Amino acid sequence: MLTESQIAQFRAQGFLKGSRVLTDEEVETLRAELTRVIEQQDKLTRRPVSLRNLSGNPEAPVWQIVNIWEASEPFRALIHHPQIVAEVAQLTGASQLRVWHDQIQYKPAQIGGVNHWHQDAPYWPILTPMTAQVTAWVALDDVDESNGCMSMVPGSHQWGNQIDFLHTIKDYRAMPASFQGHPITVVSCPVRKGEVHYHHALTWHGSHENTSGRPRRAIAIHYMTQETRYVASGDHLMKQFVTVPDGAPLQGDHFPLVWPS
Repeated sequence: MLTESQIAQFRAQGFLKGSRVLTDEEVETLRAELTRVIEQQDKLTRRPVSLRNLSGNPEAPVWQIVNIWEASEPFRALIHHPQIVAEVAQLTGASQLRVWHDQIQYKPAQIGGVNHWHQDAPYWPILTPMTAQVTAWVALDDVDESNGCMSMVPGSHQWGNQIDFLHTIKDYRAMPASFQGHPITVVSCPVRKGEVHYHHALTWHGSHENTSGRPRRAIAIHYMTQETRYVASGDHLMKQFVTVPDGAPLQGDHFPLVWPS
């Protein structure tokens, strides 16, 4: 469980390094499952929602798999991980948590591409409010500056939806020194194998390329609180699975309840 100091840090900065939540054996099982899903994707009876190259560049891929939990029992168990969901409940003050969706983020060794500066919530236009989602990012490799770790901008979750501005930053290393009077600091966030890192859905973040000889495998599990409502006018890959009316709490078989467990 998190301390009051850690919770205060998250609320001030918009992100927090957690502790180790997976053993070496559990990590190896998840790595094997990731390989199985990618290599056998055309033969799976239970399939993820999506498997694609997020970067759009075949020479510098960032492989993304959405809802691998629907194709893998070990990943299904991970989204229900007792420590992770309890800590997200602490960070959000939630009485209920559901999984919005998960994302595998895999940068292969030497050629893994950049994930440019962004906020998560603006890419989820079927959800409101933008302040009711938190991501648990679990590393399946040691992830550091050599193989493309995330970087965060402290306090940026308090600046609202600024995705249009972030899209103007074409060079990942060209973050300006300030934004609308707010000083900008970029903080590198290394995460070791089996550890969890949390960030708010409006926190500015991105990750540089992986030019090392090591892969960078991780899963981002996006959780939503009971405050999350469905916005029918928006569009998203997960919209096809929504069964509730406009303005209703988002729930259903594809958005499993994980807290209380």
